[in-house]
Amino acid sequence: MVSEKGNVFQLTCQNEPYIPRLLNVNGSRVIQVACGDRHTIALSKDGQLFTWGRNLHGQLGQGKGAPEYPDPEPLLTRGIPLAMIAAGGEHSFALSLSGAVFAWGKNSVGQLGLGDKKGEA
Repeated sequence: MVSEKGNVFQLTCQNEPYIPRLLNVNGSRVIQVACGDRHTIALSKDGQLFTWGRNLHGQLGQGKGAPEYPDPEPLLTRGIPLAMIAAGGEHSFALSLSGAVFAWGKNSVGQLGLGDKKGEA
């Protein structure tokens, strides 16, 4: 959930009633959130990208180090201004203001649109 002020809340689903938990995204105002199967990405108003959740196929863009990141982690975008984000089951996308598309994560059936089916990208 994203509030009108751009705060991101995560519902903890272990116990009912579900209680929203405020996530720390470095004080940034979030303008878009996209969810995959077990991962989430968020885009802030100032163009920062944050990812968290399962990372078995590199869908967080954090490399293939840790299998999970429970809290939002900033993703280095190298100063590329982003306009929009999207997430699939185990892959993620970002659209730059110039129209370039960036994709990462699982690519076993060509879902990244790279013209091949080479594992993860």
